Amino acid sequence: MSAFHERSAELARNLKAKLRSGQIATLINADHPSAGLTEKLGEFGFDAVLVDCEHGAIGPERVEEMARRAQIGGTVSIVRPETGLDWLLRRYLECGVSGWMVPLVHNAAMARGIVEAVRFACPFDYDARFLIVMIESIEAVNDLDQILNVEGIDAFLVAPYDLSRSMGPSHSRPHWLEKKLTPELRATMDRAIKTIVDAQKTCGVCVTPADAQSYVEKGARLLYTHADQMLAAGSEQFFENMKRTQSFGAP
Repeated sequence: MSAFHERSAELARNLKAKLRSGQIATLINADHPSAGLTEKLGEFGFDAVLVDCEHGAIGPERVEEMARRAQIGGTVSIVRPETGLDWLLRRYLECGVSGWMVPLVHNAAMARGIVEAVRFACPFDYDARFLIVMIESIEAVNDLDQILNVEGIDAFLVAPYDLSRSMGPSHSRPHWLEKKLTPELRATMDRAIKTIVDAQKTCGVCVTPADAQSYVEKGARLLYTHADQMLAAGSEQFFENMKRTQSFGAP
């Protein structure tokens, strides 16, 4: 194993230990195929950076670049693959990522298949990789007790966007910046979070700066956000402050 891959495994172990001790960890989606941004997010203090191959234009070459720059920034690189297919998980592992966040895990059978794929990809040190499964369908919420029984998963992330779609058109996809949830969608998320927390598993959830504390109070320990969300919030605050300057915007 190369020094690059060994360091990747070490960072994953550190993240596991942090969450096992009951501390809160942060995961941020870089949102852009930028190695430099990935490094900077690590320097800013995020525990892990998501390299998102499910959305956008990131391919294997860029995954490896971003994983290497994540190490320089001192953060864990987590890839979200297009699917949970075993060859894709293995391919991105070879790019040097510290772990995976697998989308659309609908039931326990899928969860077991993902764990088996991870163990096949790295049979000697699979416990040194960080595995997140995404709970983002009503089927997954209803089968959550069984999914939680699958050993080898480090965190279960409850995500509202695909979950809203699976619950029907009346719950429509909430805007990711505003995250306006219908009461029924919020109740379903809360049910999933409580189930994970009561099982003494690590619960992850999508958060905004406005609602992060409320999810921590519900027991979430892995807080997932977006770089674009941070840019939007910072830009909004900047222009709000500038509006207090009398000459700002004057002809």
